[in-house]
Amino acid sequence: PYKLCFGPKSFLVISDPMQFKHILRDANACYDKGVLAEILKPIMGKGLIPADPETWKVRRRQIAPAFHKAWLNHMVGLFGYCNRPLLQKLKAASESSSRKVEMEERFCSVALDIIGKSIFNYDFGSVTSESPVIKAVYNTLVEAEHRSMTPAPYWDLPFANELV
Repeated sequence: PYKLCFGPKSFLVISDPMQFKHILRDANACYDKGVLAEILKPIMGKGLIPADPETWKVRRRQIAPAFHKAWLNHMVGLFGYCNRPLLQKLKAASESSSRKVEMEERFCSVALDIIGKSIFNYDFGSVTSESPVIKAVYNTLVEAEHRSMTPAPYWDLPFANELV
């Protein structure tokens, strides 16, 4: 593990499964989710990341089957399937005269397609056509990034969003 510092905030970065088990299950009350939970709470409510320990415990049990090996193998195949249109678009862009590609938008599009197929069994087709959902997701991500870089959480103040 290592500690990553950004201004007054610091983050613990881990990769060992035993450390994950310790932090997330055995001693979760000893660790704070930090700025990520603060940023995402207005966006996600009591979603999995900003959830309090009791809510998180219930939701963790609900999503546990999604980490079964057979399901994960299926999902890897689905990821490949959803990436085919992206690869075709990137190949076409590399062969065109204007080779400039907005990769963040492309990655958001393929992520939406993966989420659509895996969770809702719905093909958004956002890689092949412009999607208002992608624009909304992208704007939300930009707002989350802005909030993570802003030292004072002005968005919690009444009417502050209308002034900024």
